[in-house]
Amino acid sequence: MSGLIEVVGRWWQTPDQFHTFSRYLEDRGFFTACRVLVGGTAFWMGLVLLSARFSDVGPQGTFWRAVNLTVIVLCLGAALVWWVFPPTPLWSYTFVVGSDIAIAAAAATDSEPLGRLIACVVFASIGGYIAFFHNPKLQVGHLVFASMVTVLSGWTLLFGPAADVGLGLAKIAVVMATIIVIPVVSQIVLAVLGSDATTSDIDPLTGLLNRRGLARRVNDLMDAPITESDALLVVVIDLDRFKTINDVHGHDVGDSTIMRTALRIRLWTTTSALTARMGGDEFVVVERVPVNAIARLEGQIRSAMDGATDDPRTSASVGMAVRAAPRHPDESVDDAFAELFRVADSAMYEAKREGGNQVRASLV
Repeated sequence: MSGLIEVVGRWWQTPDQFHTFSRYLEDRGFFTACRVLVGGTAFWMGLVLLSARFSDVGPQGTFWRAVNLTVIVLCLGAALVWWVFPPTPLWSYTFVVGSDIAIAAAAATDSEPLGRLIACVVFASIGGYIAFFHNPKLQVGHLVFASMVTVLSGWTLLFGPAADVGLGLAKIAVVMATIIVIPVVSQIVLAVLGSDATTSDIDPLTGLLNRRGLARRVNDLMDAPITESDALLVVVIDLDRFKTINDVHGHDVGDSTIMRTALRIRLWTTTSALTARMGGDEFVVVERVPVNAIARLEGQIRSAMDGATDDPRTSASVGMAVRAAPRHPDESVDDAFAELFRVADSAMYEAKREGGNQVRASLV
């Protein structure tokens, strides 16, 4: 029982997967196809609802026909957004919530309980989408809402004037199974892909980004306008005499030193910082900071990286490069990062030449 609780607890803490899975699809050339598919599904649902307007058991009365028309417009609009604009996390969350509300509204417009239950089956596709792109908390909220709507949709089969309890229970159970099983299966598939989709960007020893993961994410952090109040900072950290630690004390102690260094870096970086282990004992941090906070940050780095009480004793040479000037019109994000990295790397080697255990900063 405790093992099950632990597994559920780990699942519940799973972070949002939008950026990770989007990049996974994009790297393999599937992201555009995925956008077309999701948009096409929304478009198709709009056409299905449009055809329901011409059915004798479709939406009846001015109000429900207006609701039906509103949902049709929203479906076609959502399809257009998916096809034309690159999706963002905010849009994706909006799409999920809006889809749940639209499905509930579409089910309510049907005058027949079986028709309402059929409409609820569409909840399953939203659950599958959440399993791949978002987090368990959103999934649970979706499933609770979808279950409530499904039960209400089949309520008259259970308690209405022409109730058929056996039929009602059977149909509600089938729909409930569909909207729950598909997200669970999707979650299992995601777990199988997880070692590739998620950990391919992660250094297995420290849990930080690796070189590939940093390269994928750095554009997102650097693309915004650069100002003195939101300057770009690149920090290069290299442990002093790390080869000696490995040679004298063994690789297990060396690994412990690397992990301890990663923890120390987390002490002075913000949650929005990109922190990567580039290989061996070299680390890189990319962050946005105000220029007037650099001096204070230098002190925080010196304090956090101090390994005087470690056994064996450790220290680090740190180079910082700060840029507050906007990019030139013909300067790419990659070029700007490469220049900042070069300056920070040079500053780190300057600190190392002067004996190590120092921080050197340069303004680009």
